[in-house]
Formats: sequence, structure tokens, C-alpha cells
Amino acid sequence: MKNSRAAILLLASLLAAPIPAWAGTDLTIAATGQASVPPDEATAALNVQAQEDTAAKAQAAVNEAMAKALAAAKAVPGVRATTGGYSTYTVTPDNNGPQKYVAQQGLQLTQPAKGGAPSTAFSQLIGDLQQQGLMLNSLSGDLSDAGQRQAQQAAIADALTQIEAQANAIAAQLHQRVGNMDSLDVNAAVSPGPRPLMMMAVREAAPVPQSAPSNVQVTASVTAKIELSGAP
Repeated sequence: MKNSRAAILLLASLLAAPIPAWAGTDLTIAATGQASVPPDEATAALNVQAQEDTAAKAQAAVNEAMAKALAAAKAVPGVRATTGGYSTYTVTPDNNGPQKYVAQQGLQLTQPAKGGAPSTAFSQLIGDLQQQGLMLNSLSGDLSDAGQRQAQQAAIADALTQIEAQANAIAAQLHQRVGNMDSLDVNAAVSPGPRPLMMMAVREAAPVPQSAPSNVQVTASVTAKIELSGAP
């Protein structure tokens, strides 16, 4: 009985004692930082498509439509237009009629826009291009390259703040102090906002599309290796 009581007292004293740590103890801490920022660009993805009896005719139709679309985009101040992939393929009608050739090419339109909301001129341009037969794939708010870098820095700073707080809490628990940071791994990513799929080609008067983009979410995964040493 005496031995049992002694064992219990010894266990209690061990549990109450500070958790030991040794000089040179390394901590590896991971954190995910976040930043939610309003977009600073309005972007629209469109598609030019043509179907003809020959590949040459289909490609000529796409080339003509794209040239017209680029000219229209160039006329709107602040709009940057870039073309995407170009492809040609064959299709067989449901009635087993003669094989057709389809050519298509993507068109990306971008304009600086506070909050990602397109200007009236930008929205009207999209409506005009739909009227010309282009298909609207998506209309959204995005971050420019500079906006992405700034948001990523904010997300990294958030992750580092979390890591610092965790390191200080652990060091205090171990009656140690935070020392040098030996290594740091950072991986930042932008999470695109909602991109409604429209895929509309309108030959008649097209309604001007509406857009109210949400904030863009940016995350940064940071892993740090930190030394603990000495007494606080």
C-alpha cells in the first residue's frame, strides 16, 4: 500500500513539473494564411466558332470573325484583348449527312476595374460581340499580376503571424525562447471566384450582361523550422 501511495505521489509530481526541453530543440510549424481582396480587373472569355463543308472555309470564317472582334475591342479604352487556342475538327451530323468541319478560337478581354465590375463600355462590347455570333463563356472579376502579388504577400504575412504565435506559445510551455528560423517553405495560390458558364451566341440584339464579382480568395501555405534554446 505504501509503495502504491509513493508511486501516485511521484506521478503527480512529474505531471506538475515543467515539460523539459533541450538546447537546440527544433520546431516544425505549418500554417495557412488567407487574404480576401476585391478584384481589380474585369475579364470576359469568349469563343469564335464556325462550321463549314471544308476546313478552309471554317478557318476563314473564324479568322474573319476574330479580326472583327479584335478591332471592336481595340476601340474600347482600357480593354486588352488576347487570343487563345485555335483548333479545327470534324463532326458528323445526327442525320448521317456529310461530314462538317468546325474551327474555333478563344478570345480573352480584360479591363482594369475597381471591384471587378465592368464598365458600361466593356459590358456593351460583350453584348456587341455576342450579336456578331461570338459565344460568351464567362464574365468575372480577377486580380491583375500586381494585385495577385500584393494579395499573396498579405496571405504569407498572415501565415507567418500564425507561426510566430504558435512558436511563442510552445516555447513558453517548454520554458524556452524562440531562436533562429532555419528554413521556410512558402506556397501561395489564388482561388478563382465563381465563373458562371454562359456559352451564349446571340445573333439578334444581345442584352448587356450584368456582373457583381465577389472577393478573390488567396491562400499561402507556409512551413517553418524554428530553433528553441535557453531559458526565456
